[in-house]
Amino acid sequence: VEFALRPRTFQVLLNTVGLVAVVTTICALIAVPLAWLLVRTDLPGRRVWTALAVLPLVMPSYVAAFAVIAALGPRGLVQQALAPLGVERLPDIYGLPGAALTLVMVSYPYILLSVRAALQSMDPSLDEAARSLGHGGWSTFRRVTWPHLRPALAAGTLLVALYTLSDFGAVSLLQFNAFTRVIYLQYSASFD
Repeated sequence: VEFALRPRTFQVLLNTVGLVAVVTTICALIAVPLAWLLVRTDLPGRRVWTALAVLPLVMPSYVAAFAVIAALGPRGLVQQALAPLGVERLPDIYGLPGAALTLVMVSYPYILLSVRAALQSMDPSLDEAARSLGHGGWSTFRRVTWPHLRPALAAGTLLVALYTLSDFGAVSLLQFNAFTRVIYLQYSASFD
C-alpha cells in the first residue's frame, strides 16, 4: 500500500494514461478517414491500399521503435539527410513523442479494421437518402453514418488502449516511463 501511494507512482500513472489517450486519439483520427477512403470512395487499387494500410499489424512494436530511432534519433537517417542543409540536430525523439509515434504506427489498424467492417456492413443507400433529403456531406456523416460507426470505433479504440497499456518494446526502447517499463526496471533492480 505504501508503495502504491508514492508520488512517483502517480506520475507513472499519469504518464501511462496520457500515452493511452494520445495514442488512441491519433489512431482514431487516422483510421476513421482512412476507412472511409478505402470503403466509400472509388480509390484505384483499394485492395492493395487496404493490404498496405493493415500491414503494420505484422510488425512488433520494438521493431517499429528501432526503425523510429534509426530514422529520427540522434545521427539517424533523417538527420544525416538534413545535415547538408544546415540542420544540426532534430528534436529529441525519446520519451512521449517517440513512444506515441511508434505505437500509433503499429496500432491504428485495430481501429481501421473495425471501422472498415462497420462501413462495409452499412447500407450506402442510407447516406444517399439523407443527401436526397437535403443534408450535406457533414450533416449526413454526423446524423446517419456516425451513429453506425460509434460501436466499431469504441471497440477499436479499446483494442488500441489495451495494446498501448501492455506494450513494453516501444516504451522501453524510447525510454518512456509507462507502467510496463517501470515495473520491469523495479523488478530487475530488485535482483541487484
